[in-house]
Amino acid sequence: MPLKKILLTFFFLSTFAGFAQISIDETLTVQELVEDVLINSDCAEVSNFSSSTGTDFGDVNGIAFFDANGSDFPFSSGVILSSGNVQNAPGPNLTVHSDGGFGWPGDADLEANTTATSTNNASWIQFDFTPFVTEISFDFIMASEEYNENFECTFSDAFAFILTDQSTGISQNLAVLPGTTTPIEVTNIRPEVIGQCNAVNEEFFDQYNFEPVANPNVNTIPAAEAPIDFNGQTIQLTATATVVSGNDYTIKLVVADESDTAFDMAVFLEANSFNIGAVDLGGDILLGSGDALCTGEVITLDAGTLPDATYMWFRDGVEIPGETNPTLDVSETGLYRVEVSLASGGCTANDEVLVEFFSLPAFDLGEDILGCDNSPTILDATVTNPSELTDISYKWFQDGVEIVGETNPTLEVTEAGLYTAEVTGNGCVSTDAITVSILAFTIDLGGDQIVCDEASYTITAALDGINPSDASFLWSTGQTTQSITVTTSGDYTVTVTSQGCEKSETVTILFSESPVIDLGDDFETCFTEAVILDASPANYNPSEANYQWFLDGNEIEGATQATLTITQTGLYRVVVTAGNCISEDTILVSPREDLVVTLGDDFRTCPNETQILTAVTDETDVTYQWYLNGELITGASEATLEITIPENEIGSLTYTVEILLGECSGTAEVTILPYDIDNCTISEGLSPNGDGLNDCLDLQFLVDRSGVLSLEIFNRYGLSVFQNEDYINDFCGIDSDGNALGTGTYFYVLKFENPDPVYGELKTGWIYINTEE
Repeated sequence: MPLKKILLTFFFLSTFAGFAQISIDETLTVQELVEDVLINSDCAEVSNFSSSTGTDFGDVNGIAFFDANGSDFPFSSGVILSSGNVQNAPGPNLTVHSDGGFGWPGDADLEANTTATSTNNASWIQFDFTPFVTEISFDFIMASEEYNENFECTFSDAFAFILTDQSTGISQNLAVLPGTTTPIEVTNIRPEVIGQCNAVNEEFFDQYNFEPVANPNVNTIPAAEAPIDFNGQTIQLTATATVVSGNDYTIKLVVADESDTAFDMAVFLEANSFNIGAVDLGGDILLGSGDALCTGEVITLDAGTLPDATYMWFRDGVEIPGETNPTLDVSETGLYRVEVSLASGGCTANDEVLVEFFSLPAFDLGEDILGCDNSPTILDATVTNPSELTDISYKWFQDGVEIVGETNPTLEVTEAGLYTAEVTGNGCVSTDAITVSILAFTIDLGGDQIVCDEASYTITAALDGINPSDASFLWSTGQTTQSITVTTSGDYTVTVTSQGCEKSETVTILFSESPVIDLGDDFETCFTEAVILDASPANYNPSEANYQWFLDGNEIEGATQATLTITQTGLYRVVVTAGNCISEDTILVSPREDLVVTLGDDFRTCPNETQILTAVTDETDVTYQWYLNGELITGASEATLEITIPENEIGSLTYTVEILLGECSGTAEVTILPYDIDNCTISEGLSPNGDGLNDCLDLQFLVDRSGVLSLEIFNRYGLSVFQNEDYINDFCGIDSDGNALGTGTYFYVLKFENPDPVYGELKTGWIYINTEE
């Protein structure tokens, strides 16, 4: 015995009575242990029971029934096979047991199917059976005194479950590591023993049944609390084998010490777990067991498919009509029982299981709803069965997309969409969806209004988004029509209600009088004196109004008074605001276009002949400017202009006079053509031969200059041969009677209408007429 176990024995003896341990019953026969404990099925075909243990050799008993006896041992009951005394199996774990002597032999079959040699103290049970399924299984736990933080590194006793097919004679060991063919031993299921050996398949090791333990990562319980008197144990393991339904098999369940008789071991076989075709619906599925499902989910109960079997299913003692299959889908809480009648053997097997389902969160979002765009719609997913739920949580979705951060039972909605609430309780999920439509409409009262010069104003509540026929109206005046007519200034509010949604809108109406202004009629001016435009309203104090003047459409900067002194022509506009009303007026100010000045008719003049141009006008206080062919004549600023045409001047000359009066002006022009030099003298000879050269006596220059009153021509005898009044160029060598005058010298008397500057009032002279070729 390890020293630490000896030192603690006295203390544990005085205290272990406070903890539960398994109990042992050695009164059951091997057949009872197999039929009533391991298999416990009326339909099991089991026979040829045999066994061997220490009592067969004058030693202690290693085979018995065990019961958990209220302890926390994993199996509630079953069969124990031990290489020692089964009476020493119950806890607490106070003693290292090495029961049995060398007169109690080992087992050759065990050695043939494991790595064990030189076995002693073998306990075994053997029986024949015929399975009705294609796979058999049973659950077991291995316990050993060799789990002492030392021996598990190198020492191991042995056990085996040897299955033999009687038709083939082939045997196999079912006590192997899961998923392998390696026999289970203490040395290959162990935790790390610090300083001695590493862990091997540690996941299958359950616990040490003593403390302290050097490895802090290993499960342990105090020795005084141990339900069995073994140092350590594995987890619940399952032995399985594929079989042929209806074939005959032999199984041998055997344990033994190896090489010596020290440090006993035991195998605990769980009651009712040996499944060879008996009905087993499994354990109850309870809310507290962790494997219950949610209401609405399906659990499939499976009674196993047996040859030539018929099935009946019951819920809470009442047969479920039409359910005659080996499986049953269950979706509601109840006590379910199956009865399986086997044709072979004429027996009926049954089993029952209690199935519980977690309640689903119960809530109802209600019918689809119409919300208002000016106030949130509250959706409520609060569960109505909170007492049936744990860990309640909420999620919300809009059109299938989770609304991040919304985890409350209620949700404020301002947008249309399909909203889904997902409520979780008991790990179960319930959902409900609701379509929210938003009634969005606007009221337009036209905006605040200043009503000028009107006795009344009509306000209309124009609606956008709904038909007015689907709405009701209530004005602050008490009226209930869509439009109202008001006559006084003030705030007017309308409340519109449609399909449960209500909105209000307010408008301010101000009645006022427009300013009365008159800039007068359009006029012309030369701005010879100040011109003032006056926009003072006739019905307001001018100081109570605001003004803005414009010229030709452009704002006149700083022109914000009632009057405006103007200095240029154009279209003037004034905008006057008074009493919140606006009036405007325009006036066209144009320059005078009636300034008249004359220079007389166009005329000809002879070179170097002085002419006086006189500007004649009825205007007074005007100034003059003279131009020659459009060019200003510097210094010419009088009403008259003296001019002389040079001899070499060719072409016409245009003289222009402009009179200026303030911003007004008037112009006149005269065109002066110079005579040819030859035409500016009285010719002394004619050659009237029709060649167009010097055929006639041309006195145009004198006509233009002084006016010719008359011309009379005399021959050398003093006789008058030609006479003409208002003469210009009519004498071409022809006398008054139309006869051609002969070659010779003739004399003339020329009288002027006005004294000529050269010849005075009368001019006499001679002229030679040459009619010869």
